[in-house]
Amino acid sequence: MSSECAGSIDRPCLDRGRITALLADVGWTRPDPVVLETTTSTNSEVALLVQSGALEGVCVVAEEQTAGRGRQGRVWVSPPSAGLWMSVLVRPGEVPRSRWGWLSLLAGLAARDAITELGRVPVGLKWPNDLMTTGSWPGMRKLGGILSEACGSPDSPSGEAVVIGIGINVTLTPGELPTPQSTSLFVEGGSVDREALLVAILRHFFARLEQWRAADPVLAGDYRAACVTLGRIVDVSMPGGRLERGEAKSIDDDGHLEIFSQGKLVSVTAGDVIHATI
Repeated sequence: MSSECAGSIDRPCLDRGRITALLADVGWTRPDPVVLETTTSTNSEVALLVQSGALEGVCVVAEEQTAGRGRQGRVWVSPPSAGLWMSVLVRPGEVPRSRWGWLSLLAGLAARDAITELGRVPVGLKWPNDLMTTGSWPGMRKLGGILSEACGSPDSPSGEAVVIGIGINVTLTPGELPTPQSTSLFVEGGSVDREALLVAILRHFFARLEQWRAADPVLAGDYRAACVTLGRIVDVSMPGGRLERGEAKSIDDDGHLEIFSQGKLVSVTAGDVIHATI
């Protein structure tokens, strides 16, 4: 790859040597991330590795995704060297499936931890998978997102796995952002050091993963404290098309959103959440 990638601002390609050095500085013992120039989707790349028995911790990063995707089949805009597009393999092992929903939440929390650590951009978490710049609603903008996909099966030689995709807009300019509700670290005045961001996310991700495995209540407490959905009136598009409106009250022990709607507490396991403006 050339030392300078496409873009209207300075967008150096990911430096594999620097990534290795930064990982060594934090005592990294897992395989170094695989860095690709282009791919259809980093989640798809990791899913292929699952079939060959890849171990937990395998990470694929791409300069560009040509068919990046978000939740519910949406397209994720991933221009060359303008963001951090990465996927990590998790082997849940003995953790009950009922708690797998926390994997998306802890990935978002890890990304928030990393961005906050690198400085200058306050970030909150919109349940279940969005990284938002914080501010008075409707001033929040989407900085990134998480996509978790289960693959494999307990009966297959490769076993069960979950692929966690993380996408963060790093140097997208205002004219490149896919929607008016989107933003980037560059736009927000944050650090655009992608190697440092990658290493920080990996470090925080595996620390949060250990909390998840141990059922450490600190994980749920930290997520609730960072979640900008809680306390708001929300509209939830439920599976099947039904719309549920209520006040977001909490995140339960399985990572589900609890809303108070029509006099009762409703547990939301999946669905699009819109923060109502009323």
